[in-house]
Amino acid sequence: MSHRISAIILNYKHSNDTISCIEALRKSDAGKEIDYYIVDNSPDKTIEAKFKKLFPGINYISSSTNVGFAAGNNKAIRKILKTDSEYILIINPDVTIGHDFFVPLLKHFADKEVGIVAPAIYHTQKGKKIFGLEGQVNWKYAKPEHRNLSSVKNLNPIISEFVTFACALISTDTFKKSGLLDEGYFMYFEDVDYCLTAGRAGKKIILDPTVVVAHETSSSFSRPTQKLFISFKSHFHFINKWLNLTKRFIPYLFALINYPYLYILWTYHGIKYNHGKR
Repeated sequence: MSHRISAIILNYKHSNDTISCIEALRKSDAGKEIDYYIVDNSPDKTIEAKFKKLFPGINYISSSTNVGFAAGNNKAIRKILKTDSEYILIINPDVTIGHDFFVPLLKHFADKEVGIVAPAIYHTQKGKKIFGLEGQVNWKYAKPEHRNLSSVKNLNPIISEFVTFACALISTDTFKKSGLLDEGYFMYFEDVDYCLTAGRAGKKIILDPTVVVAHETSSSFSRPTQKLFISFKSHFHFINKWLNLTKRFIPYLFALINYPYLYILWTYHGIKYNHGKR
């Protein structure tokens, strides 16, 4: 059976989220057209059996260890590029889509220059509703900056510098022309990097605010501060890759100041929060 769309769900310790994500995808407007790939960065034979029982015929790819976001997704992308799939959905397990999802996103690919299309991401932050839209890189600091709004009134598609790969639909042609995700990033910055690479290859990146998905972050870290070191390393890789040596000083300085500051700030709020729970 041929599949026009392949969906990749990267699982790491949150199998229930992965199951819920696949169930939502199957109920969507193109659920029957999708070939599903679970890449398991936290392999467990009992979980593998559970996935295969719930979703017969699913493509299950096991990693011997946690190889990260880019390398994990690449395991599935390599296999998909050998099939006749035209589009690849990269989606986090903690993202929930509605029924009308694929059809409005796929319409943008009528323009052959479009390579990546993403929905708006809805989440709550400190009790407030936030819609995450497209992003731009502040090149002075080599810092990606997302546009976040409390409500979305303009529903026109937005040509973007980058979109988040928490949920993004990408043509297989884009991967053939731009290559795979850069595995120099274990986590963070890889989506920004790939959008920039695709843009240089002549592909347009579109954010469609008429399609909204919910994102409920399932942390894989026991402490939020643990992800700062990973982000720090990714930021340096990003700076070294995209900026000439003469333009790296200020971004380096920004990173060397910003991440320790965030560590202290988050640690303080964590202590304050835990103290308040007593």
